[in-house]
Formats: sequence, structure tokens, C-alpha cells
Amino acid sequence: MPETLCPSCGHSPIPAGTEACPKCGEPFGFLPMYKRAQRKMVDKQRDHEDIEQTVFGGNLTGEVSAHPAPIAAVFFIGAAVWFLRVGGVVGARYEPIWAYGLVLMDLLLGLGLILNLGPAKLLAQVGMVLQLGVAGFLARAAPLAPVHLAYMAHAAVALAMVVGEPGPVRRYAGLGLGSGVAVLGVIFLAMGAGPGAVGGGVRQLLVGRELGYQLELPDGWSRLSPEQLSPHLSMPEATLTGGGVGFGDVAQRRYGALWVDREGGGSVKAGCQKLLQAFGGDPASPPSTRPAPMALGTKALMYELRTTMGARGSFGCGQLADGRLVGIAVVAAPPETASGESAFIAVGSGLALQ
Repeated sequence: MPETLCPSCGHSPIPAGTEACPKCGEPFGFLPMYKRAQRKMVDKQRDHEDIEQTVFGGNLTGEVSAHPAPIAAVFFIGAAVWFLRVGGVVGARYEPIWAYGLVLMDLLLGLGLILNLGPAKLLAQVGMVLQLGVAGFLARAAPLAPVHLAYMAHAAVALAMVVGEPGPVRRYAGLGLGSGVAVLGVIFLAMGAGPGAVGGGVRQLLVGRELGYQLELPDGWSRLSPEQLSPHLSMPEATLTGGGVGFGDVAQRRYGALWVDREGGGSVKAGCQKLLQAFGGDPASPPSTRPAPMALGTKALMYELRTTMGARGSFGCGQLADGRLVGIAVVAAPPETASGESAFIAVGSGLALQ
């Protein structure tokens, strides 16, 4: 039993917690026993606060808020690899400027998890679902390309780490897997990053940053020089405002070219007929009723293309809202009996203009 006598006047009993003798007024703060009791009360209060709060003062609501570091690291890694992709630091992909929002979003979500601000876990879940959707949207031209699969896998791993109550195994397995697919994504970005082309294995992505085009080629197709296209398909002469790129599948005797002129000028029909003639076709050919690639716009024109060497195919042309005139041609060279229309559809589906 602790003593309840006043060490000065002997008054007893003294109620617990009293800081001075009620009879003589002698203070008890200097007594070692009193100091030990006060320290124990403070330590218990601190222990209780440590259990209920994070380092930065947020309330603990589960495993995510209690152990945010591995999860936040995956988000920060995501911000880094998206910056490398959108900024063109690695490879030569051409992504829309709004994709920088993914970089900012990953940074803010990771910081929110560490600081445990507001509904950080819920926001992280919504953010990763959004990022997964955006990654899929950017992969629409070639959804199975390795670089796209790696970026979508990273978003899926990050989402799995903030769903439910991730234990130590899921947290650190997610950190390793998320880091691994992010590294793979950067490697795929860098593969074949020669002038204007990024290879993802069998496929190639042709990019013209100055002219604002991106063309994901079908399997087996690759970039070709004007000399390799000749004599089956001609390329217009490069100008100060216009340029293009040739491509094809030599083994299948299919050839194509894309041309962009930043200053189309004049009427769309006249500009398209001039381009058709430059590609080796007949400028007097009437427009076709075949559907044009979506990237060329709703008012695009389609023509049947027949070259002097007997190659047959299609030519699509359109003028964008900013005035650029864009033309794309694909032909099948003899002795191919097909017109190259199916090849034109496959190539046109991979065209994106920014």
C-alpha cells in the first residue's frame, strides 16, 4: 500500500492525485514516488495514442494506413515510369499531353497513403481503376503489345495492394512484382528505340513527334525506306511543312506510306487528289464509299489506288481541325491477287494523330 501521510505534518489520508497537502499546503511534486506515478500515467497515455494514430497523426483504419511504405513505393514507381513514357525520356512513344496527369496522380496518391490524409485508401483504389482504364485506352491500337501489358499489369498490382487488408506477404510481394513489371515496361519502351520506331517484339510503332502521328503496325510489318517501297509505291518529296514514313511486309508483298503536311491549305478534295497522284495513283479517280480510318476524321475521303506497276490498294485522306492534311496508302504488289483492302484496314486501325 502506498503511503498517504503528508511528509511534513503527518496528515492522513491524502486522496490519490492530490498535488499538495490539504492541511498544511505542502507540495508533493518534489517526491520521487509522485514523479514515478506521473511518468507512468504519461507513458500509458502515449502508448494509447501510438496505437490509435500514425506517425503523421492520422487515425489507423487498417493495414494500409498502418504500413503504407511498400504500397506508396509502388505508386511512386508508377509515377516515374509514366513520366519516362509520356515525356519521351525512354523510347519515342507519342502520348497525349493529358497523360502527364497519371504522373501527378500517382505522386499524390502515394503521398496521401503515407500521410494517411482523408480517405486515402479509397482514393488509391479509384485512382488505380482509372489508371488501368487509361492504360487500356492508350493500348487500343495494339492491346497485346508487351509495353502496354506491362503498364496495365503495374496498375493491376497497385490496385491489388489497396484492396481489403493486405498482410505482409501481399504488401512485399506486390512491391517486388510492381517494381518488376515497371522495369519491364521501361525495357520494352527502350527496345528498338531507333529514329521514329519503337519495337515491341513483332510489332513496330512509328512515331513522328514534329508531325504529330503515331502508327502501330500489324504483326510482321516494319519501317521501309522510299527505295524499298519503289517501284510498287511512290513517296511524295519531303517539304518544309510535310513529311512521311514508309512501311510494309516485304515477305507478303504489301507496302504502305503515311504522309502529313502541317499546312494543307486549299480544299480537302484538291489536296487529297494531289497526294493520291504523289503516291502513284490517278488523281481523276472518284472517291470510294469505303470507311476511312477514324483518325482521319468524319469528313475523310477514300480512293482506290492503282499504281503503274500493277499494285492495287486503298488511299485515305483527311484534313484535321488544325489544318494538317494527312494521307495514308496501302497496296498489295503483284502477283498478289488481293487488292490490299484488308491490309489497309489493319494498318489504319493503328493510326493515331495528336
